[in-house]
Amino acid sequence: MAQAKKSQKKNEPSGPKSPEQAREFADQVVGQAREMGEQAGEQMRQFGEQARALNEQILETATKVGEDAVQRYVGWLQTIAEEQRKLASSPQVSEMDWFASMLKAQADFTQQFAKMVGSTPFGRQSQS
Repeated sequence: MAQAKKSQKKNEPSGPKSPEQAREFADQVVGQAREMGEQAGEQMRQFGEQARALNEQILETATKVGEDAVQRYVGWLQTIAEEQRKLASSPQVSEMDWFASMLKAQADFTQQFAKMVGSTPFGRQSQS
């Protein structure tokens, strides 16, 4: 049992023996804390930069997808308008033929628009 008490005393941390040693020990602790704080600050700065870069990529991708969608939409609207003009200026077309052609053009437009939306990253997520 005497040995057990001795080994416990060996494992116990020994504190500073003098005020000078206490100051040195405190300076070491403060230095380590300062270094850890600087490392944490650097890690936070790097995290912020990574988050900013990721946000920029997201915005860039969303902008490209949006611009592409608008360009396709405008193109399809122009195609429909051209077909409407052709049908309207054609004297040999009956009203029923004209109406059927308009319904077909609208159905084609709807299908193309659905394909375009489905091909975007946003459309693929909503289908899951």
